[in-house]
Amino acid sequence: MAGAADGDDKQRLRAALRELERAKQRVERDAARVAAQTRDDLLARLLPLLDDLDRTIAAAPPGDLRDGVALVRDKFERVLADYGLERVPTVGHRFDPAVHEAVGVAPVAPDRDGEVVSEWQRGYRAGDRVLRAAKVVVGRAA
Repeated sequence: MAGAADGDDKQRLRAALRELERAKQRVERDAARVAAQTRDDLLARLLPLLDDLDRTIAAAPPGDLRDGVALVRDKFERVLADYGLERVPTVGHRFDPAVHEAVGVAPVAPDRDGEVVSEWQRGYRAGDRVLRAAKVVVGRAA
């Protein structure tokens, strides 16, 4: 009888250890998901700062100040890239509604139909998550 009880105890212990391992894996997956979501949310909140720096560069007269702001902007984007931020490709690429928002159309040669011809606002993603779709003008064959 004692041998059977020991076997049952060992079986219950193994089952409990398997359940503990599954719970640990769930917690690790959830923690990774929350960390990625938090990172993506922070990256998305920083995008307007990149836009502000772009507008400052566009409005500033040529010179040292403009060049300095451009350097800061580029460094800021590189730091964000270290955390997974990527630009959405636009001009010269096929329009993709998953990452592009069409804000207009422009006449183009038939071989460029459906191609992005200009960018109104940069789009960004982190991994497979689109943080902001790029606002673009799409070529339409005349």
